[in-house]
Formats: sequence, structure tokens, C-alpha cells
Amino acid sequence: MFTAYALSADKLDYLERLYSKIDISNTAELFWEMFAKDLLSKYLNTLLSPADNLEIPVVFPVCYIPLITRYYWINGPYNRIWKKYMNAAATYPFLKLVPSFIKGRMAIDGGAVDCIPLYPLLKKETPFGAAEEPDVILVLHFDAQYDYRKTFKTDIPVLDLDVSYCNDFSKAHYDFAGEVISERLQKSYEYGEYIGKKLFSEDKTREEMQAAVNEIFVEEHTARQQTFSIERLVTILNIISKPFRRDSKCMKKLF
Repeated sequence: MFTAYALSADKLDYLERLYSKIDISNTAELFWEMFAKDLLSKYLNTLLSPADNLEIPVVFPVCYIPLITRYYWINGPYNRIWKKYMNAAATYPFLKLVPSFIKGRMAIDGGAVDCIPLYPLLKKETPFGAAEEPDVILVLHFDAQYDYRKTFKTDIPVLDLDVSYCNDFSKAHYDFAGEVISERLQKSYEYGEYIGKKLFSEDKTREEMQAAVNEIFVEEHTARQQTFSIERLVTILNIISKPFRRDSKCMKKLF
């Protein structure tokens, strides 16, 4: 689960082509490609290149068994060690033939224990020192039952977005057919334009931004609660692991 990531227009176009290229609608075939042919690692390795230079820091969580969470920050010129940690951050058990290990510890997707990793963004002290406070934080939603407002108390407007909302929650988790991906991407772009106009069409005070965020969030969250999603099963791990994410040593730099 990546907390912040800035992609160039070329990278976004490339990422869209990668998704469209998967073209797998059969669940058994998708499992085979991910488990035996290491599809996740191949795509991550393709996205990261020695020419990369991250001007906006990226932070992502990795979960070490049992339930120890570490948030890793990457920034600046490409470093080959990034791939090892980012592969671990995208690895769920049974989806890779060879599990990820970092310094002798088994590592899995940090989303298993922190599906909306706001904690490192809301800390006043980061690996970069005293961080400048952002105007708004946009979260790509994962867990249908997760309500960040119950965990985080912050004056920074936080908007939890679920792209399934613009598809009337008709997502098929394991359908990656090219035509399905294209349709999802198009609707996501349209929804993104709607959100952008709602938030950034004119200069807003903090209070006005918060009001716009609240309006979008309540509308989405209310609709989401009426639709079953398999991601709800992750909620229990988020609750159990919450105390482990308050460790003052949980943030590390990889650059």
C-alpha cells in the first residue's frame, strides 16, 4: 500500500498500457501468472528504472511476521534496493512461489495490517525533518469498513476515495480482461475529473476544503456500507495491529 507517489505523464501512460496488457479474465490463469510466474514482481520491476528520480517522497508499509509494521520512505535518485522492499510491500502469502524475506524476516504487503497508511503522513516529524503541512491528503480506498476518522484526529482534510464508487461497486476482483480494465480506467478518469473540480476549481480556505471533503466522503462511505466487499475481512488485522504502529522506530529511509 503506497502512501504517496508522484508519477510523470509518461509513467502514467506506461502504467495504463501495462494494466491493459494483462488481459486475464480467468481466475485460475490469473493465480498461475501471479504465483508461478511472479507477475507482481515483473510489473514492479518494469515500473522502476535507474532513470527514476522521485521529487515527491514515497512511503509504504511492510509487515514483518508477526504483525510488526515498518514504513519505508524513498526519495531522490533511483536506488536498486527499492525493488526488494517494494516487492515485499506488494506480496501476499500464497501469491508468490518464493516468499519475500528482508534481513531474515518474512515480509508481506503492509496493507494486511495498515490498509490506509495515514500515520506516517500525519506525523510532524518525518525522515525529512519537520514536514510542511499538506493542504489535503487523498487516500485510495481499500477497506470498505475502515473509517480513518475513528483512528486519526487531524485538522488536515483527508479524502478517502474508492474508484469502485463510480462503477456502482460492480467490481470483479479477479477479472483483468483488457476491455474490463479499459472501462474501469475510463470511469476512474472521469471520476477523478469530478473530484478535481469539486476540490480545486477555485481557491478554498481550510474550512471550505474540509466541507467539500466531508461532502464527498459521506456520500461515498454511505453507499459503500450497503455493498459487501471481501476487503472487510482485513479490518480485524488493522484493529489488532494498531498498537504496533505507534512504535517511534517504525519509520526508515531507503535512500
